[in-house]
Amino acid sequence: HINRWFFGEMVSGIERVLSRANMDLLLYHVDGPEDRATFLTRLPARRKVDAVIAVAFPVDTAEQKRLELLGVQVVAAGGQTADYPNVHIDDSAAGRQAVQHLLDLGHRRIAMIAGTDPHHPDWPDASGRSLAWVEALRDAGVAADGNLVRNITWVGTEAAAAMDSILDGCAERGEPMPTAVFAHSDELAYGATQAIVRRGLRIPEDISIVGIDDHPVSSFVDLTTVNQQVALQGELAAQLLLDTLAGRPAEHETVVETSLVARGSTAPPAR
Repeated sequence: HINRWFFGEMVSGIERVLSRANMDLLLYHVDGPEDRATFLTRLPARRKVDAVIAVAFPVDTAEQKRLELLGVQVVAAGGQTADYPNVHIDDSAAGRQAVQHLLDLGHRRIAMIAGTDPHHPDWPDASGRSLAWVEALRDAGVAADGNLVRNITWVGTEAAAAMDSILDGCAERGEPMPTAVFAHSDELAYGATQAIVRRGLRIPEDISIVGIDDHPVSSFVDLTTVNQQVALQGELAAQLLLDTLAGRPAEHETVVETSLVARGSTAPPAR
């Protein structure tokens, strides 16, 4: 999904490293199951590349066999399913950093807006971010409330609708609204923020919100988030590829550290 910031930032990091090595980057945009099937069916005829970097692209067994017909090195950046040399973050750890921050502030009624790919609902490790929410609450002695969770695609407008749905549901059941929201990405956090503000609620006075990414816009809107060093992931994936092609020693798996960036969208609950 090259129209999303994550992918553009990742590809930018890859290109910087490859260009210094005098290698050209050829971008294939594969979006949706039909496009994937067509692309991978034609792929063996495209023997014009020295290597492939799969960017946040889940590869199943059949697709892996098609890639093998190219006879070139494959590296994965931003998560993977096949056993390729890869660079990624620990999604569970990133989610835990976000939720733990809210818990440390005193929040206990924490909603979650979870991003999923409808064609690959268990990938990348979106479930790791969701599991982090469950486990962090459990460790704090708080039962996870499924009524405060919405699973959507990675689209901000859907996040706004999901936030409305959570708040409406609380009102209908006569329950207090959440004091905080954990969004799986900054872009989902933006959508949730829009829905909260349109209701006349204040952030963070009424509801705190935290995302994952550290999107460049997040500093301007004062969003607390978890930085996942996306460009660095791309750079490391490109360097891993270059090292592998040159026969230099290289780690099969590199996990990039994430870090909490606390800003003005989170504060202790007022109630």
